[in-house]
Amino acid sequence: MAHTDDLLYLSCFGKKQKHDNQCPWFPSGSGEYKIKRNYNTGHLSSWIKGSKKDRGKIKNVYIPLWLLIEISKILSKSNKIGNKTIKEIEKNIELYTGTGKSHPIFNPKLPLYFTPEMVSVIFHFLGDGHIGKKGEVSSYRQMNKEGLNNFLKKLQSVFGDFDYPKKEFNNGRLNIPKIITEFYNYYFKLPSTNTFESYTPENIKKLKRDFLVAGLISFIIDEGHVWGVITIYGKNARLMNDIRSIGIKCGYIYHPIRKKYAYGKFDVYRFSISSKSYNKLYEDMKELSSIFPTCTLAHKNNKFTQRIQ
Repeated sequence: MAHTDDLLYLSCFGKKQKHDNQCPWFPSGSGEYKIKRNYNTGHLSSWIKGSKKDRGKIKNVYIPLWLLIEISKILSKSNKIGNKTIKEIEKNIELYTGTGKSHPIFNPKLPLYFTPEMVSVIFHFLGDGHIGKKGEVSSYRQMNKEGLNNFLKKLQSVFGDFDYPKKEFNNGRLNIPKIITEFYNYYFKLPSTNTFESYTPENIKKLKRDFLVAGLISFIIDEGHVWGVITIYGKNARLMNDIRSIGIKCGYIYHPIRKKYAYGKFDVYRFSISSKSYNKLYEDMKELSSIFPTCTLAHKNNKFTQRIQ
């Protein structure tokens, strides 16, 4: 797990992790991480307990990730971020969270693995997802419960467990912990997810085929109509061109993008996947989902498999 400029805060108390109270020194601040705040032994005491009393209430206290990294370098006598001590600490992390108001990730899947399943989440953001700006909640909207549950399981499979408002979930919306969207923004440099501003970044387009197939499947879940043919709809011309070019790169045959009109006015752009590519897409999805069960068409799966048969 790489350093993220203090994006992640970690709590590793309550498991088998032992704390060496004999350690004579710990970093009080670090210009390398562009962190201005200094820490003292009072902070160290709170970190060991994992909590502190504030205005009569007990609040959780999290260890800054950069500090864990620097302490691991001292204890292991190694300047490598991935030294043995930090790997041992990583095994004992109970949860991590972001700065400000951010739901923590419990029982985290660490280290995080770069997989097609992880990348497929990005295409959900481009489809029915929304990455909020500062102070806004990020979310994913899907009225079909099977599709919504599939996205939830996908996030849990990649990152771990987290709390979310059940009432909103029952109404077709999943609120996404800020630390997850911060992770995607930081590592993948994602653009705006607004309808008319979103596009697929070049670093995503250059990924290997199985990553792009997983992404295409996710986008079909959100913006595709699966019946006699598979048709993808959207109001954003640039994004539609991106998705179509990704499909062509994967080896599928696509029909040209056309405009759809409603009552004489422009409605959306649309294009369809040639039926000649259905068997290939089916086999690719079958192989992918054998490793990553969430990488299917979810609630649209049955309609697609019936079309194949």
